[in-house]
Amino acid sequence: MEETATQQEVKELGAKVADLRHDLADVLRLTKDKVVTGTTEWTKAHPLAALGIAAGLGASIGFAVGMLVGRNRG
Repeated sequence: MEETATQQEVKELGAKVADLRHDLADVLRLTKDKVVTGTTEWTKAHPLAALGIAAGLGASIGFAVGMLVGRNRG
């Protein structure tokens, strides 16, 4: 009897986990859509700022990679 109750509880928990995964997937999809839409709208409204940010990030990443590569050579 105890095993049957445990198996039933496992099935119920499995169903709850599946529902939570589905809900989480929906939330992540909606959040991604909002972020992409917001970023696109901001970029269209502020093209020079977006270009400056992209250039700054590129330069920072390039500098960091250069430092790491240079450290291994010397």
